[in-house]
Amino acid sequence: MQIIDINGNTRECTKAYPDNSYPGYMKIEYKTEVRSYSDWYPIKDFVVNNPTLAHLTTNASPVALDDLGVVTKCTPITLKDKTKKWETNAYTDFPIWISRGKGEGQTRIVISNTHHTLTINKEWDAIPDESSQYVLSHNIHDPQVLGNTLPTEEVDVSTTTDIKIDLDTIK
Repeated sequence: MQIIDINGNTRECTKAYPDNSYPGYMKIEYKTEVRSYSDWYPIKDFVVNNPTLAHLTTNASPVALDDLGVVTKCTPITLKDKTKKWETNAYTDFPIWISRGKGEGQTRIVISNTHHTLTINKEWDAIPDESSQYVLSHNIHDPQVLGNTLPTEEVDVSTTTDIKIDLDTIK
């Protein structure tokens, strides 16, 4: 069958179906004279590029929604929240941001998840603990907010002409 891939190219594939191991993605299988291989496309992109094949997405697992929580335990490459019951790999490729507590300000990418545990793409610089809160969202674009508190004294920025930024404190 022919599909239009994510780059807008027409390609011949042997099979296209929702990959329930990766909710929100279509698995496209290809075979050439030399090898067989697969690609994954977000379902919404697949349908936009291939509206006549939208029926192939009928049995797709639902896409994970943004989520947040409090850390139960972390290792250098995992974050556990025992209160969660996530679908396996539902948060693959989601950015995760430590929004408060130990490790605050760090972002990573989730490479896989189980019902309670997220595995990330690189080790934490400071391993979050039970004081840490996190956010899972595609709307996180490497935030650099630290402290999450407002200053106690008012500053009239309309009359301020000299603003000093200490680049050593910005990560």
